[in-house]
Amino acid sequence: MRKRGDIRIGAIEEITVTGVDAKITDFAVTGNVPEDASAYYRFYKCKVHADSSLDLEYRVRIYITPELTGAETTKTTGKMTHGTTKEITFAAKPPDLGLTENKQYSVMYVYLDAKDPRTGDWVNLRSYSRSDTFKVEKKVTCWEKTPHYSNGCELLKHYANDQCEIGLVEFAKASSDYPSKITVAELDFVAKAYGGVGQDINTLCANCCTPAPKGRICEEHDIPSSAKAGTSINIGVCVENTGKIKADFWVDVKISGPDYSTTLTSAKKSIDAGKKDKIYVTWDLPLNLKSGTYTIDATLYA
Repeated sequence: MRKRGDIRIGAIEEITVTGVDAKITDFAVTGNVPEDASAYYRFYKCKVHADSSLDLEYRVRIYITPELTGAETTKTTGKMTHGTTKEITFAAKPPDLGLTENKQYSVMYVYLDAKDPRTGDWVNLRSYSRSDTFKVEKKVTCWEKTPHYSNGCELLKHYANDQCEIGLVEFAKASSDYPSKITVAELDFVAKAYGGVGQDINTLCANCCTPAPKGRICEEHDIPSSAKAGTSINIGVCVENTGKIKADFWVDVKISGPDYSTTLTSAKKSIDAGKKDKIYVTWDLPLNLKSGTYTIDATLYA
């Protein structure tokens, strides 16, 4: 210690300082993302380990090269209790980039910041040099070949129901096929056709799919309440076209009663979508038909 006049200059005590020991581990690419995406898709994740003694809020920043429009590059953790761990994920929703093929991107640096509780400023704690690569997959279109189908229309038809619709059930099937059977770009194309309660895929790809005929037997039949053996009667079965297109329908009418059974097949009848009509068969009652109650059942075909 040096002495100068009445002032003493020198160390009076030593203090041991413990730095903030928060860190990031488990860096990983979680998947590719589609071009012209309909939603955000996760592509990167890591784990933040909070300081062993301080409760702090952390921020993770990533640097992507080349720059990717629509990608998340900053995520905050909220205040973390000391000694805890939180997984951080990053997602992207790239616009139409005009890609002619898949394009590779890399997460080159990851930064861990903490918010100073005294000032509210973000302070960088650590920087990590990385080279974690993922791809933006070229968007799927209606009539160009996809990674697994001859074109986007065939992809949609594979998952659509017989009414050319992709609803919750159909989209769930496509989701379960990713990533083993379809790519994220193919999944996103199905998502674009998904309407929640069922959307016609022809809305996305015109003239892609023809709905199957669909109908039901309705209640407004034209059937006599009684008949005489040895006569002929007309039996009219009410049919409703519940599908999306005009279609031909026909019915098998089965008549059964005391010691008797027969099936009558009608001619085909064209019914417009959303309309009802009656399809007739003629029953020639045998002269020796027994008295009693006869049951009439109908089976509809399209």
